[in-house]
Amino acid sequence: MIEVNPMSAIPRSEVPFDATSAFPSIQAAAYIRVSTDEQVESGYSLQMQRERIAAQIAAKGWELYKVYEDAGYSGGRLDRPALRTMLSDIAGGKIQAVVVYKLDRLSRKQRDTMFLLEDVFLRDNVQLVSISESLDTSSPTGRAMIGMLSVFAQLERDTITERLSEGRKQKAKGGGYAGGNPAIGYRSERGKKILTLDDAKVAAVRRVFALSDEGLKLQEIADKLNAEGFTTKQGALFAPTQVMRIIKRRRFYEGGYSYSGISTKGQHAAIVDGKAADDSR
Repeated sequence: MIEVNPMSAIPRSEVPFDATSAFPSIQAAAYIRVSTDEQVESGYSLQMQRERIAAQIAAKGWELYKVYEDAGYSGGRLDRPALRTMLSDIAGGKIQAVVVYKLDRLSRKQRDTMFLLEDVFLRDNVQLVSISESLDTSSPTGRAMIGMLSVFAQLERDTITERLSEGRKQKAKGGGYAGGNPAIGYRSERGKKILTLDDAKVAAVRRVFALSDEGLKLQEIADKLNAEGFTTKQGALFAPTQVMRIIKRRRFYEGGYSYSGISTKGQHAAIVDGKAADDSR
């Protein structure tokens, strides 16, 4: 929104000249982001981004309004705390420019990049500057180039996702843990592809199957577990739905493993006896 300067109603000869306010400085936001893996592998540390962006803003003669920092957040989604705050400040007219170290710090998805560019920055007359690509949306060429680079950022993200998926499938074929939140009774360790037993919860899992084999209903099993002092993975009381999840994963608890259409004998230790560990159905 363009605000009318009340001083404009005063005749030019009567308006006092103030050199400090005649050309108000652009308020620039520094947006920095890094995921844990990227910080280690790519060197896009938060401090490095902060320093490079601050230098760029100073070189342009702008003022650094605020540093918006999302540490440990993926560029594949826009639901990030600092990004949400920055977009709110843009809507409030507090920011006239956004500076990032690299375009993919803002987003790795083409659709989201173009949404931010067209429906946020350009709509509110906010310049977007990417240091690494030497891009500035103040020119038509800069806007076109950002659209093209967002395509490559999307391609890179899709390639990484496909590579990770294939890697997980290879682990699953060998019965290794392919990722995800491990079931109660097991623990996962970063960098290892085999689940280990969570001794504190193994007894609860065995008790669930023992009571189920006796013919007890889900609510009855949950009541028994709670009365006997067993707790869930989060340390809470058992509910029928949690009991049902354990029972439905019987083959897994018997030592079998399934992932993305792959079914085989798992490398993890079985918690209950059964035939699943001996076949690949």
